[in-house]
Amino acid sequence: MPNVWRDLPRPIHGLAPMEDVTDTVFRRLIIRWGRPDIVFTEFIHAGLVVEPRGKRPGLTPRLVHSPTEKPIAAQIWGNDPEQYARASLRLRDLGFDAIDINMGCPVPKIRRSGACSALIRNPLLAGELIDAAKTGGLPVSVKTRIGYDRVETEEWVGHLLCQGIDALTLHGRTAMQESEGPVQWEEIARAARIARAMRVDTAVLGNGDVMSRDEIDSRCARYALDGVLVGRGVFSDPFLFAIDPARTGFAGLSDSDKVAMLCEHVALYREVWGATRNYEILKKFYKIYLQGFADPTLRDELNRTHDYASAESVIGRWFATRTEPTAVDAR
Repeated sequence: MPNVWRDLPRPIHGLAPMEDVTDTVFRRLIIRWGRPDIVFTEFIHAGLVVEPRGKRPGLTPRLVHSPTEKPIAAQIWGNDPEQYARASLRLRDLGFDAIDINMGCPVPKIRRSGACSALIRNPLLAGELIDAAKTGGLPVSVKTRIGYDRVETEEWVGHLLCQGIDALTLHGRTAMQESEGPVQWEEIARAARIARAMRVDTAVLGNGDVMSRDEIDSRCARYALDGVLVGRGVFSDPFLFAIDPARTGFAGLSDSDKVAMLCEHVALYREVWGATRNYEILKKFYKIYLQGFADPTLRDELNRTHDYASAESVIGRWFATRTEPTAVDAR
């Protein structure tokens, strides 16, 4: 079976998994505006992979993906090896290219369940989950942190690299830091050095507060990494992965161009999800496209909407007051 982690170009430019953000709609748009080398689903409990619940019988919305998104990894979480084994078989049958295990989410209720970043304190179970995830034959990677309540890169990374994983993404904060404090890139570099010393065939990637394509390359060069996964950086620049140097950066677009991109998002979200996913989730994306607007009126009006038709009406009225042309292809 092909191994996507071995085939990806170096340095790897990836779109990190983000809860209630990287659904199939957002991934397709980011790929359209500047393709990353690999994308990930939102994290999904392994039990829901095999026993989905929701308005789409047989397939949870978090696993919906299109051929344009490949290569794509499904990110799973939980603490039951049997569920991981069964999930790996189904993910293979659904056409995913790889499985990523979330061992980094710092949300307290998730930690209290013994999953995600809590596994840093339970390396034996972490190893069992990795072995179970390999059942379906897909490449297996882990996304984690440099420690739980203290930096423990050497012990934790060393343990993970002994499990024969295909890739390791390290966020340069501890679980207890959540998103606060500086990202410790020297610890991520330490992980890469450990992998080289162990002579393992594991791609080591960094993650944390990377805001541009150039920064991906510079951090990979400086810290000797195989790649970087970018998360919140795409909120500031949805074109972050674009390689066309002649393309206008997002910050340089007109207000009309930015709203045209927002329209594209609303239309695709409606086409893909309709009434099967909560419209309110869509609102968190509006601030991406409306950043830099001196007048907050449009954003305020959109935040007061509760359905697609109302949003489209608000946007239509806004465009009716504009005279500037739009350059963005709002397909």
